[in-house]
Amino acid sequence: MEKKIILITGASSGIGKETAMTLAKQGHQLIIHGRDPEKTKNVFNEIIAITGNNDIDMFTADLSLMAEVKDFADKIAARYDRLDVLINNAGGQFGETRLTTSEGHERTFAINTLAPFLLTKLLLPLLEKSASARVVTVSSASYQQGGDVPWDDIELEHHYSLTKSYGLSKRYVWWLMRQFAVELEKRGVKNVTVNTCEPGSAKTDLARESLKETWFRVLMFLWTPMLWSLEKAAATSIYLATSPEVEGKTGGFYGKCRELKVKQKLISAESQQRIWNYCEQATAEWA
Repeated sequence: MEKKIILITGASSGIGKETAMTLAKQGHQLIIHGRDPEKTKNVFNEIIAITGNNDIDMFTADLSLMAEVKDFADKIAARYDRLDVLINNAGGQFGETRLTTSEGHERTFAINTLAPFLLTKLLLPLLEKSASARVVTVSSASYQQGGDVPWDDIELEHHYSLTKSYGLSKRYVWWLMRQFAVELEKRGVKNVTVNTCEPGSAKTDLARESLKETWFRVLMFLWTPMLWSLEKAAATSIYLATSPEVEGKTGGFYGKCRELKVKQKLISAESQQRIWNYCEQATAEWA
């Protein structure tokens, strides 16, 4: 297998860690990201010890803050002359109380939607220097949840709930990645593909905040017997990052290592463009 330079966000636990471990075993050069320095360093050391692959680099950043996304991207650009794969894996799910970041964005929207949008945009120049680059973004089957988009209240100041914020944030990031594929085609860029995947339900740290809600703890207790292993949950990200079967394919939504049919009523070029425009404006200061 051809050795790739692969950046994985949210690699300090759960699906991201499993993805990194498997790709390291395959011999790729990895850049792992985490939010907590100590936790990320421990995973960094663990990956090297288990896989014997010393070609690993690590960075920490709070991707809910666009200033840190920008700083992170700048550090990558300063150290690497190309990037073959970007895996936007980092994400979050929070509680029934709406919280905002210090930059004023709803927290779920910031980490699940704005961060992968801005990071992908900032790293495109490095990706375009690869002979064949791939952007893989982890969404969720929850993109079907959340109901109609409140276009006058994207960040849910007046319509917030745990399920609505999470479901819509994952729908938005899927739309954004589809739009990235459109924008690259407009520019005539043929060496960068952009796809989205859903990992299924697995036991991860994603819900560490939402588990503080009693009803959510009950739901997860009932759902636990049906949760996937981390190996199974990470499989589609790994497939999209490395498989020759998806070489040149772009704009798709994948699960269980195959392209999925999505609800046609949720596919809208107009909606994609509207959320793209909103995110461009929201991140203009750092782009």
